[in-house]
Amino acid sequence: MDRFRIFQLCVFLLAAIIILRLFYWQFVAKIEGNFGADVSSDTLPATRGEIYTADNFPIVTNQNASLLYAHPREIDKDPKDLARILAPFLISEKYSTREARLSADEKQQKEEEIKTKEESLTAKLANKNFFWIQLARKVPRQTRYKIEDTKINGLGFERDDKRFYPEASLAAHVIGFVGSDKFGEDTGYFGLEGYYDHRLRGKPGKSGKIIDPFGFPILIGKFRPHQPQKGTSLHLTIDRSIQFMVEEKLRLAIEKYDAKGGTIIISDPKNGHILAMANSPTYQPALYSEYNENLYKNPAVAETYEPGSTFKLIAMSAALDLGLVDPQTRCEDCSGARQIGGFEISTWNKKYYPNSTMTEIIQHSDNVGMTYVAAKLQVDKFYDYISKFGFGKETGIDLQGESTGFVRAKKDWKPIDLATASFGQGIAVTPIQMVQAVATIANHGKLITPKVVARIEDGKKTEEVKPNQIRQVISPQAATLMTEMMVNAVQNGEAKAFAPKGFRIAGKTGTAQIPVAGHYDPNKTITSFVGFVPADDPRFVMLVRFTEPTSSPFGSETAAPTFFEVAKELFNYFGILPSKN
Repeated sequence: MDRFRIFQLCVFLLAAIIILRLFYWQFVAKIEGNFGADVSSDTLPATRGEIYTADNFPIVTNQNASLLYAHPREIDKDPKDLARILAPFLISEKYSTREARLSADEKQQKEEEIKTKEESLTAKLANKNFFWIQLARKVPRQTRYKIEDTKINGLGFERDDKRFYPEASLAAHVIGFVGSDKFGEDTGYFGLEGYYDHRLRGKPGKSGKIIDPFGFPILIGKFRPHQPQKGTSLHLTIDRSIQFMVEEKLRLAIEKYDAKGGTIIISDPKNGHILAMANSPTYQPALYSEYNENLYKNPAVAETYEPGSTFKLIAMSAALDLGLVDPQTRCEDCSGARQIGGFEISTWNKKYYPNSTMTEIIQHSDNVGMTYVAAKLQVDKFYDYISKFGFGKETGIDLQGESTGFVRAKKDWKPIDLATASFGQGIAVTPIQMVQAVATIANHGKLITPKVVARIEDGKKTEEVKPNQIRQVISPQAATLMTEMMVNAVQNGEAKAFAPKGFRIAGKTGTAQIPVAGHYDPNKTITSFVGFVPADDPRFVMLVRFTEPTSSPFGSETAAPTFFEVAKELFNYFGILPSKN
């Protein structure tokens, strides 16, 4: 009797399970649209958005490429033999682009890379425990055709588009590059690719099939795949013609002055648009893995340096704005070196100008004269203007990797810090901060955030990136006075021999020794020149900076001539005519 009841209970439980499962298939799953089946879905990669220069040229676009994979169990060749066939196809593209012009060292490097690739492929292909294994990503279309021609069983391809750079290394630090994150997903790094990665990458889609409980596909059903959404495209403020010219001028200048590196930034002071941003040394984004990773950061926004005499513009602007001095105010203590806090402050050439006006202090780049100005400002006021000009914080430029520079906390300033900061020592800035600050003088005292992107398009709407005016730093009157003092510095200062005749150029040289191990290296300098043209209605602001030039340690003999050479090209490009005055 007990056995019969147990049997009845088992039948009842089995019937209940069947009924519940049928109920799920008939009602619950039907509402979900799967009719009792499971959905197996695959991710469809989204096409990454393009990047265009100001003339609508696609400086970054996408190129058809593939992921190469293998089914080890289906391969009928010896893993070593197969690796020997595939390895030459899967090494760096740098060899294939200039095969006929490889040097002996490059040929040896190529052979070593092939050997390393063979060993890696052999190890992967020899493992028969895997059903599927990735062999290479971003395989170019022509390479795929060559591999397919080998007719090797067990190999396959999937779509894996890669970034393509029609202008090779042009504006590389502005652009950045696309690599793989720890999950193997395409991710933007540095520059625009990093800053706008979340918008450029788009949204992946889902492509799937309905399968029964045993994993077999069902050919009918209501599953709706989701198509991928292409990433947004960026339209830049970068002028391709200016960028190309600037990079070439920078390259020639680096060679001429035998400098370790250099940066040139050109901006429109009225709206903050960056027209060109060039650095040397540079790299090719398409071959980023072939370069030292130290080259990836954009020195124009990430590298800090002591600005030297170009920072005199900031101290003098503050004093003019507060009415503490005017251009004709005379220095009462400029007849020789000064002792401040146990340190001696002198001019760079030990030459002194007693009773100098403020205009002449800027013209002669007089450190002693600037300590006179700093003494009038005092720490509180000077520190406030340093902050208002944007130093010690990010400018907000739309590029990944921006540095804040370094400004010592106000409470830690000593008398000597006030003095040296007035001529650009003991403070660290980025090139883009210096451009933004001088653009503020050019723009009647208004501080504007620098921008590289003018508009963003997603195929449905266009988003204009409008100028972001942050604050009025100095009065228009103070900006005009400072501009005239800068014009005088160009016409009568250290670099007057190089200045183009007939043009009113506002500018200032800078030469800063490089601090190392608690002191300044007497043999290494960073030279710079910053200014704007025309002085009365500026079309552009430009900074030229060189790191460790060896032909001359002075900004007046390296950065200033380069500034004027680039400016001459821009006069023709913008149609800027000589001044009638």
